[in-house]
Amino acid sequence: MGGSAIIVGGGIAGLSAGIALRRAGYEVTVFEQAPKLQPVGGAISIWGNAMAGLDWLGCGDALRERAVQVRKVQLSDVAGRDLFGPVDISTFDGWLPLRAVLQDVLLDTLGPGACRLGLRIDAVEERAGGVVAKAGGEVVATADLAIVADGIHSATATALLGNAPLYRGYGAVLGISPTGDLAETGLAQEIWGERDRFGMLDAGDGRTYWFYMAPFDTPHDLAGLSHDALLARAGQWPSRVQRAVASTPPQGLIRIPISSRPMPSAMGRGRIICIGDAAHAMEPNQGQGGCQGIEDAWLLGLLAQRLGPEAILPELAKRRLPRVRNHWRDSHLVGLSVHSPARLQRFVGRSVMRLTPKRLGPWQMWSRYRPPDYA
Repeated sequence: MGGSAIIVGGGIAGLSAGIALRRAGYEVTVFEQAPKLQPVGGAISIWGNAMAGLDWLGCGDALRERAVQVRKVQLSDVAGRDLFGPVDISTFDGWLPLRAVLQDVLLDTLGPGACRLGLRIDAVEERAGGVVAKAGGEVVATADLAIVADGIHSATATALLGNAPLYRGYGAVLGISPTGDLAETGLAQEIWGERDRFGMLDAGDGRTYWFYMAPFDTPHDLAGLSHDALLARAGQWPSRVQRAVASTPPQGLIRIPISSRPMPSAMGRGRIICIGDAAHAMEPNQGQGGCQGIEDAWLLGLLAQRLGPEAILPELAKRRLPRVRNHWRDSHLVGLSVHSPARLQRFVGRSVMRLTPKRLGPWQMWSRYRPPDYA
């Protein structure tokens, strides 16, 4: 249909939306408050559902060339008992790029001149026949459509949707070890303890991407976890976990308190549309946070090709919210199964995993990560 669009936020969802709307004939401007785009986090899993979206955006192959394919997943407890898998997923089109790589691919596809850096948009409002973006109380841009994609702490999204983010009682420490120590190439593995867990994934070039998640009373407690303290915790885990933590420079650790937004009942208002973590941030337990932001942008672009700006939001919400709700729920249940203070919740969640027949593993993975039909 064409038109003009303001996009607030230069993360995965925002850049993907910019590409998608350009494909639909829109002139787009991406506003990012940071003076330069810097990825947050070490690596990110991009599963088949989001890869299909990147293919539609025109950058799927560029990402595959610079990422490591995830070929097998395995979940066990610290005693060595399998909870899920191992499952061969080599045909599922799942990949692990560094976040910096994904960002570079999206920026290259979006093209030069579309991003305006160093300007914080503090309000987006509807005006007759369009929208305006304000910075410091002054109008800095007008357009036909506004996309709010400025992440989990978006004040604009909270005002529109009413689902302010909540700290979920646990946090993550991420790192990239320069030495690979996995049983096989392309393995994604998690090991669960009583209430904490380590994950290890092949990051390519002999590196291992790893994470540690555990309960913390407050985000401040997570910030105080030193490299030495983390290494002491890793001493109770398999030696490959200890080596991955030990070989990661202390300055390379990334600490992230885990929060999510309560599942919304809407995705915006009128010509203002919230996507990605700004709308439906979920706990990082299914590898779907970034993937669902890409899906938002994919469907947004398809709808923008045939609907006017005022008609996009109702159709987007109708088709996206049920799907997002399933992933949000599954991610929350996994969090309870490993980090809940209630022993019964942990026992029930892990028992369901252990008692599920292994032959159903591939089907469970495929049903979770298969590409949606947005045609």
